[in-house]
Amino acid sequence: MTVFMVFYVLLDLLYQFNLCKIMLIFYMVTISLSGCVINFLGQVVSAPPLLLQAFQFGKMAHANPVSRLLAALEVPRSWFVHFYVSACMMVTLALALMCHVYVSGGSLPPWAAAALDVLTTPHRTQAASATSAALALCLLALQIYRRLYENLFVSVFSSGHMNVFHYIVGHTHYLGAVALLLSQAPGFSPDSTIVFSGLEGHHIAGTVLFLFGFVVQHRSLCLLASLRSNRGKKMQEKYLMPEGGLFEVVSCPHMLAEVVVYAGLLTVLGTHCDWLWVALWVLSNQHDGTAVVLSEAWCGLGFSMMAQQSCSARLGVAWGLA
Repeated sequence: MTVFMVFYVLLDLLYQFNLCKIMLIFYMVTISLSGCVINFLGQVVSAPPLLLQAFQFGKMAHANPVSRLLAALEVPRSWFVHFYVSACMMVTLALALMCHVYVSGGSLPPWAAAALDVLTTPHRTQAASATSAALALCLLALQIYRRLYENLFVSVFSSGHMNVFHYIVGHTHYLGAVALLLSQAPGFSPDSTIVFSGLEGHHIAGTVLFLFGFVVQHRSLCLLASLRSNRGKKMQEKYLMPEGGLFEVVSCPHMLAEVVVYAGLLTVLGTHCDWLWVALWVLSNQHDGTAVVLSEAWCGLGFSMMAQQSCSARLGVAWGLA
């Protein structure tokens, strides 16, 4: 009985915390620290091969001695599409719930309220207007639908692999993003009032910022895909220097654009404090965890010395902009 009571108290305590926020903070700290170890301390002391293999992708993960244990926990990179299939289902469900609450005037179904209680916290408070929440969710859905289209019909994946940790993070990222967006929206938090206002300056500025990142990311991913399209299996396994678009300015414009997209959503939401954690996590992921570390490895493995110098120069610009 005592063990049961302790378990119940711990479960109730955990229930009071915002699990999605804790999850994103954990991801942010883990990725940032790992990026620092690999990218900065690695210049003085060699990073552990296990760490390199766990956090890098494809051939870069296997540039060092391979751990059989971690190799057994890898999945094909083509499974990226799974992220967006599950994300599309989640964001479509969220849109349906928002239409039910905002358009039809219905109340939030008990199962949806219970899910938000568990994923976020039962002590949710309204922190954004109905206009901000509806606009942000529509833009987020647009981003997710486009990414699914690109993964199905545009991207050309190599035979590389990624650690199962990346696979889990990809799924839970969108679950956390959708849940946190809804958690402080009117009609989705207890004792909130649904009031629609006209478009304000931050709505317009955020939408423009979002659309800029949206277009840049799509064009950049199309350019990357064109390097491997219709070139045979051997060319699909090579790293090729992209040209054109913002690749002339930064090394990874598609990653930079991801940060811009989420910054635009943050601007649209304005006072929605929980979305700040989503934006910070995306910045950490694209910047510390992958944009610099993995791009430097990409330059070193795939290009000649001249191309590597060019790529390093671009990385400096990417670091400053991101």
